[in-house]
Amino acid sequence: MRTMQTLLVSLVTFFTVSSFAAEITDVTPAQIASSDTKDWVILDVRSPEEFETGHIPNAINIPHTEIADNIERLLGHINKPVVVYCRSGFRAAKAGNILIENGFSQVKHLDGDMLGWEKSGNPIEK
Repeated sequence: MRTMQTLLVSLVTFFTVSSFAAEITDVTPAQIASSDTKDWVILDVRSPEEFETGHIPNAINIPHTEIADNIERLLGHINKPVVVYCRSGFRAAKAGNILIENGFSQVKHLDGDMLGWEKSGNPIEK
């Protein structure tokens, strides 16, 4: 019986995480660079030190470990596109899931993250 309960909890957890991940869509560096993103939030979830070395122009920095505690800073954008990125993707996925759990409806992930942005030759702000 205990094994069945553990299996059931594991399956529910898997499908819950999968449904959150399915709600995050990718956006390419080219789409951001060529779009009118004035109503978008570009959210850099790297550390402040990483952010200072260079970031996407107009990005705001909230480290992924602080998203839940700073969600009120973003609530004015709950129904607008929020593009999340980090260096390579792991932290952005965690932050994106927190946003979805808090009701954000248009969470996007920058395909390639900061490494992809730089590789594409897009401008970097310091």
